Amino acid sequence: MIVSDESPIAHRTRSKFTNKNEYVVVDKIMAAETASVRPKRSTLKRSMTVPIIEFTKLAENRMRLPSAVSDDLCLSIHNLRDVSLQNLRCEVTNMKTIPEKNGNGYRYGFSKWSTFLKSNQMHIGASLFFKYVKASQLLILTKVVHKTTKKRGRA
Repeated sequence: MIVSDESPIAHRTRSKFTNKNEYVVVDKIMAAETASVRPKRSTLKRSMTVPIIEFTKLAENRMRLPSAVSDDLCLSIHNLRDVSLQNLRCEVTNMKTIPEKNGNGYRYGFSKWSTFLKSNQMHIGASLFFKYVKASQLLILTKVVHKTTKKRGRA
């Protein structure tokens, strides 16, 4: 053990005692015992991630829903219902679904789809990116990539 008189700890300790022989400061530090420490169990409730379906469609005169979306909405010929569709400006529109014969089954789309395209300034041929949130049954238009055309220049 080494006793130091210049140590700041020694100075603070010395000020508490009137007699110099009443204190001892050790500059040698011993390692503490190692013990295994378990992390505290979290009390935070983890929220489940909301399942979503993402898909891309090319803008056409009609819109057909993917089968995963129509299955989640439980669409059938006898159960046609409105689907909430959110555009890029976060405005929600209720779109009516229509059935279309496809082989032995049916596929489902929206009525008045061309009106929706025109009101949102989207042109035929643009790529439309959608996200369908299963929990709220909301179809969200997330991105529109307009079709680019090359202009011919004169030679």
